[in-house]
Amino acid sequence: MALSKSMHARNRYKDKPPDFAYLASKYPDFQQHVQINLNGRVSLNFKDPEAVRALTCTLLREDFGLSIDIPLERLIPTVPLRLNYIHWVEDLIGHQDSDRSTLRRGIDIGTGASCIYPLLGTTLNGWYFLATEVDDMCFNYAKKNVEQNNLSDLIKVVKVPQKTLLMDALKEESEIIYDFCMCNPPFFANQLEAKGVNSRNPRRPPPSSVNTGGITEIMAEGGELEFVKRIIHDSLQLQKRLRWYSCMLGKKCSLAPLKEELRIQGEESPQLCREVPKVTYTEFCQGRTMRWALAWSFYDDVTVPVSRDLPLASLNSSTWWVLVGHK
Repeated sequence: MALSKSMHARNRYKDKPPDFAYLASKYPDFQQHVQINLNGRVSLNFKDPEAVRALTCTLLREDFGLSIDIPLERLIPTVPLRLNYIHWVEDLIGHQDSDRSTLRRGIDIGTGASCIYPLLGTTLNGWYFLATEVDDMCFNYAKKNVEQNNLSDLIKVVKVPQKTLLMDALKEESEIIYDFCMCNPPFFANQLEAKGVNSRNPRRPPPSSVNTGGITEIMAEGGELEFVKRIIHDSLQLQKRLRWYSCMLGKKCSLAPLKEELRIQGEESPQLCREVPKVTYTEFCQGRTMRWALAWSFYDDVTVPVSRDLPLASLNSSTWWVLVGHK
């Protein structure tokens, strides 16, 4: 089975991948980056950052009516992957079953220059977003992208100090209960890891796409593991200020220690004194790219989506896995 078949069921690209030939015929900015072989097959060089940027901007324009600008010096998101995460958040908060007139509120931690999660979530579902950013260039581009799509009423982009995650960002909004937070954390701990030195399985094929991104987007002290642990620590202070906390992960091996961190910190927390009530996980598949996501909630009454695509038989038996209905 092709990996695309494992995309989220509602992902528009699951059964209908982008038609490069059609997009090239309609958008001159995209056409200059496509290649046509002797058999007439149209392809794109995913190792060319300008080509990747052109594809992202073209898909957002064609399929979602969004116009954005992204600097080559910052992270260029892929639309199918980000859409998978949005759809999973829909599952977490029960968006498909809820009254659409109810305003859902989310937080995007480190929104990036594209501001893609808030733009997609607002365009598809009418969600309200608080989008935080520490990098000056990313903040300026994100704010511009929101404004040029006339979504300033639903997306608030805020510049926050370095290392600010949730606690400081919510100081001025003490009365608001958010439905969820999202985060695409920096995956790497240092330059060597970012380049794949000593961190990549030698049997694994090399990346099929270029790796772009500023320092704050791709690297953090301790990598994604320590970054998400800080979000966990913030969540134990905030608890029911958000109904769901979630993070995307670049490494499957990060899941087990993060779930163990939730267990330990929950039991040691004076406010909680027990395991975090609800924890779930999922796997995002798109092309040759695999990502994982972890979500947790301090509400006993939330419905936990079925954890998908991670065969339990393949997991280390010592790993702490909380499944649907665990209290």
